[in-house]
Amino acid sequence: MSNEVDFKFEKFEEYWGNADNVQKQICNCKVCGAKLLLSHMPDYKNLLVQETARCIECGSGNRKLIHVLN
Repeated sequence: MSNEVDFKFEKFEEYWGNADNVQKQICNCKVCGAKLLLSHMPDYKNLLVQETARCIECGSGNRKLIHVLN
């Protein structure tokens, strides 16, 4: 079994603070603070968007989220 984490569903309860704080949590690397490279793959049949995010600066993390479209 691989150490690679599968996609997880986004929960808005994970985010806290004002709008600027939430935007930093979503768009910036938790390790070095640089902007993350975001990639999205829509699945319109199932009303989902798969998002992957990684840091170009330090190479940290490989966040994988599923956003539900409603």
